[in-house]
Amino acid sequence: MARTRPIYVPALRLKQGEYRGLQRLAPDVADKIIPHLVVPPPKERDPEKHRFLTKDEIVYETGRRIADHWKMRDAFLDVRFLFSEFGEAECVEWLPRMFDVARKAHAQPIPVLRLADALGPRAAAFRLALATEAATNVAIRVESGEVDRELGGRLTAAVSALGVTPERCAVLADFSDADFSDALAVAGIAQAALEDLQGIGRWRHVVFQGTNYPEVNPAEPNGHMIIPRNEWLAWKEAIKLDGTSPEHLVFGDYGADSAKFEFKKASGGIPIRHYRYTTFDCWLVVRGSAEGQAEAVMRDVCERILRSGKFAGRGFSSADDYIFKTAKGWDGPGNGSTWREINTTHHITRVVRDIGGIKGMTFTEATFSDPADQLSFI
Repeated sequence: MARTRPIYVPALRLKQGEYRGLQRLAPDVADKIIPHLVVPPPKERDPEKHRFLTKDEIVYETGRRIADHWKMRDAFLDVRFLFSEFGEAECVEWLPRMFDVARKAHAQPIPVLRLADALGPRAAAFRLALATEAATNVAIRVESGEVDRELGGRLTAAVSALGVTPERCAVLADFSDADFSDALAVAGIAQAALEDLQGIGRWRHVVFQGTNYPEVNPAEPNGHMIIPRNEWLAWKEAIKLDGTSPEHLVFGDYGADSAKFEFKKASGGIPIRHYRYTTFDCWLVVRGSAEGQAEAVMRDVCERILRSGKFAGRGFSSADDYIFKTAKGWDGPGNGSTWREINTTHHITRVVRDIGGIKGMTFTEATFSDPADQLSFI
């Protein structure tokens, strides 16, 4: 498959809902993204096997799941949460093996690391995991607090230690800790960071990553809440400030979720019955009742999305068709993993289509059909 430059990089947890949400994407949308997949630690219960995975199973299952749901497509793979459980000293063995298993299964993972990883004892393991046959060999995640006078020297030392060139390296500018209440202020900071990074090297990609989505569900039971997508507004302002093509600063966020990576040892009860419906400038969070059967609750949630005036239409994505069918009682209600999957597919489609609109791209409407009437034998 031909490798194209992405227009969007969503940071996603490698959970069942997210990787199934990727698989749901229309091909012309999937072609425009490189997902940034963060592997959960071993302490998180696996939704497919319904138990905790062993180290060997995580190494194998990570590659298999990426290959099964994102086959032959580039993906940034972030293993930051595995070191404490798998071992620092042993990382030269398990880390390259994880990437090797994934590639043999026809996945195309690109390792993500921090500056400290490239300049410390983990560097040897990451050198063995580089995506040497890809246009992008590695991605370096730079936190907003690291954008200072020392950054140029540290990045230069990092790419040298890894044995790569800036042209084969992506930089993920992580603004997850930034206050997005003032989109214009963040835009100025992002644009300044871009100028600094461009002055250091000719990077393959520079990705702006952040989110204004709250860490706690903002809607009350049976209620709804509108949350402005200030990270999206900030990016649009930043590329205006730059005055050049948007390719210079790729948009990134955390999907339809916050930037807080919280992994639990147990499922912790019934998932909150809700959808996070992304619009062109906000999230419409529609939450159902905590009481009653899921079928009735989620049908009501989906009906409220359809009545909101913000529904993009059944043909917008397969996720939108699912929401429509659930509202009509033709599908659903799904479960916590399903709702995350639908959130993921719709959100990515919304972002890609909106960025594509800025760049003059067009996309194919999804096909849909109503269920056939059942014959009556009465």
